[in-house]
Order: sequence, then C-alpha cells, then structure tokens
Amino acid sequence: MAIILHNSNLKLKIETPGEKYRGSRFDWNGTITQIWYKGKKMLAGEKMLFHRNDRIYGRGLHNEFGIKNCIGYDDIPVGEYFPKIGTGWLKKDEKPYFFFTQYKLDVLDFSWQKVSDTKAVFMCDSGIRNGYGYRYTKTIEIMDNTFTVSYNLENVGEKKISTTEYIHNFLLPSGKNIGPHLELSFNWEYDKASLTENVKTENLIEFTSKGIKFEKTPDVEYFLGSVFEARKDRNFSENGSWRVSDSQNGVVMSESVDFVPYHTDVWGHKQSLSPELFKWLDVEPGSSTNWNRTYKFEN
Repeated sequence: MAIILHNSNLKLKIETPGEKYRGSRFDWNGTITQIWYKGKKMLAGEKMLFHRNDRIYGRGLHNEFGIKNCIGYDDIPVGEYFPKIGTGWLKKDEKPYFFFTQYKLDVLDFSWQKVSDTKAVFMCDSGIRNGYGYRYTKTIEIMDNTFTVSYNLENVGEKKISTTEYIHNFLLPSGKNIGPHLELSFNWEYDKASLTENVKTENLIEFTSKGIKFEKTPDVEYFLGSVFEARKDRNFSENGSWRVSDSQNGVVMSESVDFVPYHTDVWGHKQSLSPELFKWLDVEPGSSTNWNRTYKFEN
C-alpha cells in the first residue's frame, strides 16, 4: 500500500517496493509516483496516459542505477546474476546489456518505515553474489515547500561498485500536455552544437542559453544528449540544478543536487518533460557514500 507524506503545501504518494512496478530497469526502493503542490498534480509517466503498464514502465520520480554503466555484467557467464541497485539480481543473457530488456529477476529484501507524516525511510539489502553486495537506504522528507531524497549506498561486497544514478523526472506540471507554457533551464550555459544527440527537436524546441522552450506540443519523443558535457564553461564546478517554469498554472518546480553532474540528458513526449542529472558512484568495499536531491516548488 502506498505511503502518503504531506504538509500544508505538499503531498507525496510513494509506492512501496513491489506494490505495482516489478520491472528490471528502475529502482523499486520507494518511488514517488505523484506530487501535489497546493492541490496541483506535477508528475506523469514514461508512457502516455492509456498506454501505461505500471508493472514495467517508469512513473513519477523514478531513479535508475547503471543505465549504461552496468555493474558486473561483463565479469560473469551467461545464466549468472548481476546486481541492479535497488531492483534485484538480473540474469545475464547472450546479448550485451540493454536497459530496456526485461531480465529475469531475483527480487531483493526490502523494508520501509513511515517515520511521520513528513518522513519515510526505504531500505534494501542485496546479499552477496559474484563478489558484489550492498545496502541501500533512501530517505524522503518534506519541509515547507521542498522535499529531499537522501541516498546512502554501502558496499558490503568484495568488489568496487562503479556506476551511475539518476532520476528520470517524468514531469507534467500543467496536468495536461507539454507545450509553450513550459520553460526548462539549467544553472550552466551550454552550446547546442556540442550536444552528442539532438533528436526530433526541429520546429518543436527553441534553444536558450541555459535550456529550452517549447514552440508547440510534441507529437514525437524528443531527446537532448549530454547537456552538461556541452557546457560552455569547461571548468564549471557548481552543484547541478534545473528549473521548470509553467506559465499556465503559475508554478516553478526545481531540483538541486549536492554534486557536480557527471552527465545530463533531456527526454520527453507529449505528456512528459524529463531533465536528468546523473551522479557517478565509486564505492570501495567496506565504504559508503551519500548524496541528496532537493525539489522545491514556488508560485
């Protein structure tokens, strides 16, 4: 059963592990599937309405580890299991790792606790296989018009964990469609020509010095690759952030992180705008690491 956190400004719906989503891609460990800011819905999903399957597709603020930097896949034979943090142990097949594949999955041991009306904690323990093992804790806490998602990853195995983590922010602040009322900006300037990918944005997106505006409602999936790598200031060393302004409902939503991004993409469709700030993780055996993502809402 979902956990509800709330205060006078915000309400979060958080799916408990395995409640609906049971795919092999995204994190199960406490997923924020909806946010209400002063009664207004802010989130959507990986697929458009009426095309969604909550068991295998992402929703809301759905984070993922190792979309490309998969842990241990190349070290094991076909038929053995490799770790997908927050998801489970996935069975290797004959092909190179691909995040869209629905792998056979051994589920982790999950636990969770609603500490108060404004705080919940989610935990999972992987056990150890093929030298890999971890304990992963996610804490979600509301404060006034912000909430923070705090992560702790402890390496309890024999091998180093090197991978990435990001949140696939499936945003829909207007509650209807993406369109000219939305503007996305980052806290760095970038060069459009330096993007590694710029897919289906012609006559759809106006590029600004720090982000994008929409010229119309999308009728295709769009994608901008490596927005942080395309930054103009190669020595940029500030912690990353993005900001989405919605002139239709008068709300500004932002995410700020306590690390310099390793990588940044933007993806979406008619009913989703997803800015993605990636973190690089290197965790030695016997060590742990912490990081935070803070979301803020303003009129």
